[in-house]
Amino acid sequence: MGFFVSTARCNSQNNAIMLTSRGFWFFLTTFVILAAAILYGAHQLMLICLTLQLWFLSQWFLFQLRIRLTLRKLKLTRTLTTARGDVESIWTGQKAEVSLKVSSTGFLALPYVVVSERVPALARFVDGKLQKDGALSKDAPLTFSYTLHCPAPGWLRFEGVKIELADLQGFFNHATFVADPRAFRVLPALVIEASDAPFVEQHNILPLLGTHRHARPGGSSELLDLRDYLPGDPPRMIAWKVTARRDRLITKEFESEVPIRCTLFLDTSSSVRVGPVGETALCRLVEITAGVLQRNASERDLTGLCLFDENSVFRVIKPGRGPRHMMRVLGVLTDVAGLVPSTPRTRVRDLVPIAYGLVQDVYPEGLEREVNFIPAWLPFWAPQPKWSTPPGAPAGSRLSPTAHRVYRWRKELSAILSVRYELGPGGLAMLLEDDERCIHYVQRFLSEHQVSVPYPLYDQDGRYSFAAPEKAKVVANAILKAVTHGRDNELFVLCIDLLESTEHLEKLERAVCVAKARHHQVIVICPWPAGVDPPGTKAESGAFEISRALRQVAAERLHQSFAAIQHAFGKFGVPVFCATQHDTIDRILQRMRRLHIQERGVR
Repeated sequence: MGFFVSTARCNSQNNAIMLTSRGFWFFLTTFVILAAAILYGAHQLMLICLTLQLWFLSQWFLFQLRIRLTLRKLKLTRTLTTARGDVESIWTGQKAEVSLKVSSTGFLALPYVVVSERVPALARFVDGKLQKDGALSKDAPLTFSYTLHCPAPGWLRFEGVKIELADLQGFFNHATFVADPRAFRVLPALVIEASDAPFVEQHNILPLLGTHRHARPGGSSELLDLRDYLPGDPPRMIAWKVTARRDRLITKEFESEVPIRCTLFLDTSSSVRVGPVGETALCRLVEITAGVLQRNASERDLTGLCLFDENSVFRVIKPGRGPRHMMRVLGVLTDVAGLVPSTPRTRVRDLVPIAYGLVQDVYPEGLEREVNFIPAWLPFWAPQPKWSTPPGAPAGSRLSPTAHRVYRWRKELSAILSVRYELGPGGLAMLLEDDERCIHYVQRFLSEHQVSVPYPLYDQDGRYSFAAPEKAKVVANAILKAVTHGRDNELFVLCIDLLESTEHLEKLERAVCVAKARHHQVIVICPWPAGVDPPGTKAESGAFEISRALRQVAAERLHQSFAAIQHAFGKFGVPVFCATQHDTIDRILQRMRRLHIQERGVR
């Protein structure tokens, strides 16, 4: 089914019932008038003020009762609808309607409720309402809908809705969050253009030197060989003219279309994940991979996938074809498209405020005073140990109020993460004193909720934060393994970020040289950061002189790195393309067609 109903998980005690300014002034005014009436002996006025005070307390008690008995009985129904009806997954760029229904099974009605939707990071709002207010009862649920679309593949993760309650007089209010984690898959868009149709049959020529045609019997119209008739051969395959000359039955054999194998090596390291969710270089590489996959499937070619990061190859899918193989590869691409970057070189004080704000929005029950609270004076009395302070921290940072506030947030966040990831009794102390472990689990927590952190690309010493010298070695070993287990002449497409690793290309160059010696084709697709002019274009002028100069320096540095990569692989006849170019997929298909021509011996 395309909808999901869950009992709302919320805590009515996560935020105390707050007295609004209207309620405060009403209570203060009636109290002052009551005191004056008692002082001057105005019995009638005193009776009126006492009545108003008792009514005010009764409204407060009734509001408390409604919250405690009704909030735990809320139900949230979320539906994702397209032209095909209720769905569990959508395509990139496809518009979908999200419908929400908040209902209650409690016997007490809530007089005024405001329900606010939390739009996922990958989605872009198109039309509709993200908020609904009104009364909520057992017979009158609150429903609203809106339209969104996703510009990039990944996961559409819904955390839940924020609910704010108030009485009809506006004296009291209460805010809470109804957690309803739900994820929908956003598959890469598949579009076949008319110009990408399979090429037509052309004239026969001799195959190129060093290549072979893989001549196999099949059902095409190209004659492969003549042989003696064998019992069981169909009569329509008999060559009657040759049979008449040789005075015995001769059977014709025809060639078959040999499918070409294409393996795409996709870089999923942190360097291609930098940027807002849905606007990273990895999303562009996923789109290219999905386009090649679909268009190869239309020509009945085999497509494989190899996923790697800074350390190792973590997923390999052998070349295959068919609808099941395509959906399997698309599912894997969807899983990696929404990854966010992580680096151990960041600082705890930069991650803790972002993670703490996420906890305040989504997990407010984890910050209750009864279960997770640290007094404001405790960091001053017992600050963070000096031995656990990072070496680069300022000398007076342990005494600053900002550091104490971050330390208090870190303690509350460590308690939540230690319970979430089951770190044991010593998990809180470990995350509180070990910066490396704290950075790891905080980044994992943010990644699960698709929260992108603005990491600095370069540190104070000018070193690239996401540099991975071992990545070229990992890809080289994967290529050599693919060549060892390869069949016929294949195409290897390297979607890898090498802009900051131009001095570590020796092993990768050797692997590419081996692949070329085995008559394989190799293409390098270099991802390009967003906001930087691609190679061959002129940088645009900025609003300020200094910003224009900085952009020009960064662009020139990337252009020089790209030219160095082109020179390094150009020695072996390997083309290097930029991922931002619109004809990247067409250039890969041209290489596939060249392999088709070589194997069939046509021009």
